[in-house]
Amino acid sequence: MDFYHGTTKAGIKELLSFASSYSNLKEPFVYLTTSKQLALHYIWDTEKVPFKMPMLDIRKDGILVFQEMFSGALEYFYKGLSGYIYHSVGDYQINDNTGVFTCATSSSPVPIVDYEYIDDVYEKIIQYQEQGKFIYEKFETLPQYRHDIIRGIIIRAIKRDNLLDTPSDPRYKFYQEKFPQYCREAGVLHQHGLL
Repeated sequence: MDFYHGTTKAGIKELLSFASSYSNLKEPFVYLTTSKQLALHYIWDTEKVPFKMPMLDIRKDGILVFQEMFSGALEYFYKGLSGYIYHSVGDYQINDNTGVFTCATSSSPVPIVDYEYIDDVYEKIIQYQEQGKFIYEKFETLPQYRHDIIRGIIIRAIKRDNLLDTPSDPRYKFYQEKFPQYCREAGVLHQHGLL
């Protein structure tokens, strides 16, 4: 079966297992997907944004839906970003514990068969939209209840990660830039012992 892995790293001959703080799994694995399109979204500039945002949903029919949490998020994360989609072939098992139904894991190294270089990840994602294989839900068009959900996600993350007491954390700086109102609200709640 064909599997894919997206990254900014060039020259990979085999994928090695690693522990990801963004995974439901705590032990080290190689993460693969049967969806080449999904692998594209895992090409991520960790220097610009050293953490992932929960904005991607995969429908049962395999269509990817990008749900913006702030205006221009898709372009912000992916425009001008280049990377690689590595292709491997094997009998790797889908791992339901990852929370992604197209995701397989391997604790052993995974050899690479070939790869595709992506010059601009954003442009490649938009091509899937033009083909009807990708839905782009822009922040401005979301109903109010979705804005409320986003607010809750951000305020809970600020509390969970104690970001008000660690303002040098890159996540807090990012939240200050992209969600200033929610950061102010979290600060007021914290100040009054409500967060």
